Amino acid sequence: MQRTILVLILAIAALTLLVSFAWQSRSVPADVHVAQNTVATETARLGEEFGTLLATLESARQNSEKPGEAARALEVRLSTSPERLSLAVAKIPGNRSQRERIQNNFQGLTATVSQSSTLARDVIAEQNAFVDSLTYLRDAGPQIIQQMRNSGLERVAADTFQLVVGAVGFASPNTAVQEYELRRLLVTLGRDQRIDQNMPEDLSKLLSAATMVLNTKASIRSKLGQLVETPLAPTAASLAVAVDDVYRSSVAAVDRARLMLSIYAVVMLVAVGLIAYGLQSSYRVINRTNRELASLNASLEQRVTERTEELQGTLSDLKESQVQLVQAEKMSSLGQLVAGISHEINTPLLYLANNATLIQERIDLLQRFVQTCAQAFGLRAEDYPDRAAYQAKFVQSLRDLKIMMRDDELESNLQEAKDLAKDSIDGLADLTEIAQSLKDFSRLDRAPIGSFDVNAGLDRTLVIARNIVKHKAEIHKFYGEIPEIECAPSQINQVFLNLITNAAQAIETQGEIVITTKQRDARHVAIAISDTGCGIPEENLSKIRDPFFTTKEVGTGTGLGLSIVDEIIRGHGGELLVESKVGHGSTFTVMLPVKQRTQAPQAARADEGMGAAELDVPELAEAV
Repeated sequence: MQRTILVLILAIAALTLLVSFAWQSRSVPADVHVAQNTVATETARLGEEFGTLLATLESARQNSEKPGEAARALEVRLSTSPERLSLAVAKIPGNRSQRERIQNNFQGLTATVSQSSTLARDVIAEQNAFVDSLTYLRDAGPQIIQQMRNSGLERVAADTFQLVVGAVGFASPNTAVQEYELRRLLVTLGRDQRIDQNMPEDLSKLLSAATMVLNTKASIRSKLGQLVETPLAPTAASLAVAVDDVYRSSVAAVDRARLMLSIYAVVMLVAVGLIAYGLQSSYRVINRTNRELASLNASLEQRVTERTEELQGTLSDLKESQVQLVQAEKMSSLGQLVAGISHEINTPLLYLANNATLIQERIDLLQRFVQTCAQAFGLRAEDYPDRAAYQAKFVQSLRDLKIMMRDDELESNLQEAKDLAKDSIDGLADLTEIAQSLKDFSRLDRAPIGSFDVNAGLDRTLVIARNIVKHKAEIHKFYGEIPEIECAPSQINQVFLNLITNAAQAIETQGEIVITTKQRDARHVAIAISDTGCGIPEENLSKIRDPFFTTKEVGTGTGLGLSIVDEIIRGHGGELLVESKVGHGSTFTVMLPVKQRTQAPQAARADEGMGAAELDVPELAEAV
């Protein structure tokens, strides 16, 4: 005994060591190689693009020009670089300390990129405002000065000329113009009452442009200096080095594990050879004993073979009979299901088609209005000899639009189209519910044993049986909080469908069907289906589970419904209870266990028989 335990422990240890080496020797995934290359490429490109951005901004400042779209594109690529790097960084393997090092470098790069991107956006915005103001001074300044002279404001015109020339000169990188002189002129001109009386708006724009030039020049230079000092390139290089170190460490660990696995394989081959040599003598004894036993078992095997063939033939006959019986009941239920579903689908389709026609008419009106709008707003001033003609034509177009809205009642037609669309959506929701219920009902036939929500299964079954029930009974549901059960869902759905259909058929004109679910005890749930139908005579209560027993007219029932229901429930380890009173109705209570002790062999066999009848149900669901 001790020897056996020792051998078992050694075998487990050897297997554990082999699995460990095999696990460690796995190749580094391809996405890790791609991630390392991505990080190296992106960090190098980030440094290059940052240098290009700095050069572009500095050139724009030196030449008093707008940075342009190239600078904006570089700033956008700079701000989005952490997003491009995040996925690649996340795929790099490593231990805790290695991951912390990578994350620290990545967070540092993210913070640096955020700071640099913010400064770059500010510089671009201020440089654009600076250039716009400078352009306004150059373009509008001479005209405003000339207007002042024409108005007799010679002294004011001279001060304004000095301000414009000084501001333009101050805008150059290397200027001798003193800022305080320009600000003094700004104050003087701003206080002159004569200007306010003659041309206040023009002078206000000119003074604002000059103030913008004075205020933004120093700010641009300061922020550009901060941007130059930002350690973006070193931070990106640090991240690339950290990722490369972890990547090389992973590759080296795989190589070491493969070497150890090779050595271990050689040792194991030698050990297996020694064990095989020791077992060879034992096999000789076992073979000799087996030959003696084979001669003794020859006659016994012959008898067992004959008996087995006889039993297999009997079993085949029984299975064939069961398949035919279950298929007959399934096809009967399927016929009722198809007839009901086709009727339920036809009604929504009719008003969906009618709504589509009405919506099309409203869309035609709206399309003509949109075309008229396009023509009105497509008018261009350059196509007319003067602005007055253009304005007159544009106003006439707007009047035509207003008349069209009034005559065609566009608002009321649009509201009516919205109402029709809402009705169509409700109809489509009904169709979707029917199709989904049929699809779920049919697909559950493919699962042998699994978890099943009883309340949801009852709701799906009621949708399938809606056309059979709605003209005969009003449904009342009292669902309790019950756990999911282990069962063959297709068979339990078949039980619900048969019981609900029987309840509806037992009601002659109009009545009620009450469905109640509750947890009977810790291991069982109870599903009660009651009707206010004609009831079952006492002499028939003991016969309703018998195959082929039916009280229906010839051709309207197979007599297998309750027989199959009882077989399915008993196959699941449950019980079917029946209470009935003639003239007052019946109550069928299904008791089912929450957990199956076995794989419910009887239920599994019933599934095999249902296979032939299931084939058309999924095709019908997909067609819907």
